[in-house]
Parts: sequence; structure tokens; C-alpha cells
Amino acid sequence: MKSRLRTLRPLFMVAALIAALIAPASAAGSTVKEVALTFDDGDNERHIRQAVAVAVSTQTPITFFPTGKSLRKFPNLWKAIGDAGIPIANHTVTHPNLKTRYAAKGAAGVRSELQGFINLARSLNIPVVPYWRPPGGAWNADVLRVAKSLGLTLTMWTNTFADTAPMCATNKKTGKRYLTPTWGSFFNATRTYSAGTSWWSKTSGGTQVNVLGHVNPYTAQTVKLLAAVIADYDARGFEFVTVPEMATNTPNNIDWAKAALAVSAPAKAGGARVPTSLPTPINPLDKTYTFAQANGITITCR
Repeated sequence: MKSRLRTLRPLFMVAALIAALIAPASAAGSTVKEVALTFDDGDNERHIRQAVAVAVSTQTPITFFPTGKSLRKFPNLWKAIGDAGIPIANHTVTHPNLKTRYAAKGAAGVRSELQGFINLARSLNIPVVPYWRPPGGAWNADVLRVAKSLGLTLTMWTNTFADTAPMCATNKKTGKRYLTPTWGSFFNATRTYSAGTSWWSKTSGGTQVNVLGHVNPYTAQTVKLLAAVIADYDARGFEFVTVPEMATNTPNNIDWAKAALAVSAPAKAGGARVPTSLPTPINPLDKTYTFAQANGITITCR
């Protein structure tokens, strides 16, 4: 059987209660509802660690799609994460638009990015799984054909943390600029889509959900909202699964003791351990708290 719902730690009970209050009632019937929480890029070491720390504290499976650049930068950290059984999948080496790359350099250009990631992971002894996500969601039949030739399965998403949005947005009606609120990030990560309206999941009522977030320098809001997002899906009766588990119906066994150690694993072999605390949770209902505040930035929108 797949992993059952995990019980949240006391630290996140407040978030769980808030989420339970706003969560819609579960649909009738016995259909299993699954959610995969996924994180792209990996440009920020601290946020990688904090995503794993929240996963460990809540016993929630997650999946990473780092770039090859991130593997090079934090090889020992990624090895520790992969060795714990947390899936690490292919997000190319340098994060190019693969449709543009194919148009300019053909199949060889796309292959160099996808196979290059595989070769790099192998050289660094980092375990990876045969799934891939195109940067920016940019792919077509030509790109897909190259990926399939390498044994890779496409993984898109249904929901996002909306964490690639700018810190300043523009009101379409008034034209006024305003700071992007973290509440919108929570809303997009947990909203329900109807069948056929998402990029990746075509299941009725959103019974298979894939949430995309990023662990980059200015995505502190994502790891700070993660506990509330987990609580929301938990309250709605979802099972938390990894991408391979959702795709194959085969359990993905994560060694949580190893995962706990991976949180503080040295970024590079021989380095010092990096003690990392859980991120301070954000109130998901607070419509005044902004991306800038979450990231400790003072900014004026003009």
C-alpha cells in the first residue's frame, strides 16, 4: 500500500486548524486523492534544507527537480537527500528553454541538457529518478521525443506556489502597483481544479495533484507556507506521495532518520554540518503579509 496520511507535529497544529477551517468538504466516494509536493531549481541552500526539514517534521514525502548547476554547487547535500530516499529528478543542467534550444541546436542540444544532468548526477554519486520537468514548462513533441529516448517521463504540475511572481504586481483595473501577498501563494498551491483544466492532471475533481514550488533565493514564502499547505491537503483527505509513487503506484520508502540527518549535511564532502531550523510558518489567511516581508526585504512598488 501507499504511504498513509502523516500526522502533523504539534508545531504545525495551528496551521492545521486554520487550514481545516477553510478547506472544502471532501468529495463523496472512495477514490484515493493524492498530492505530490515538488520543488524546482535549488539555487538556495537554506531553502533546500528547510523544505526537507518541514518534510521530516511532518513525515511528508516530497520530490526535488534541481538543476545540474545546483548538483555541482551542493553535491554532498543532494547525495544525502537522495540517499534518504527523497526522489531527485531531472531539471536540465543549465535551465534553458528547451523549445528554443531544440529550434537552435536540434535534438543534440536538448540531449546535452537532459543526458548531461544524468551524467553529472552519476559522476557525483547522487541517486536520481527517471523523471524530468522542462524549465518554464516549455516543451513540445520534439523535446518530448528526445526525453523519451533517454528513458525519462515528463512531469508537469497542476498547482503552484506562485513563487516566481515578482515582488511588485500591478492591479489590472486601477493600474496601481502593490506588494505581492503570500496569501495568493497559498491559494494557488491549494486550489482545486476541474478535470481537463490543468497542465498535467486530467483526473476528475483533482484526485491527482502536483504542486510546484521553488527553492531559490527569494522563495522564503514557499518553505514558510509549506506546513500550512500540508495541513490543508491533510484536512481534505489527500495522501502525500512522491512523483514516482504517483506515476507507478509503487510505494516510495523514505528513510526519515536519514532525511533528518540530510537537513544539516555538509553542502560539499568534507565540509562542516549546517544546523538548520524549521522556517517560521506564515499565517496562510493573512492577506497583508507579502513576499518581500517573507524574504526580509524592504521594497517600495512604483
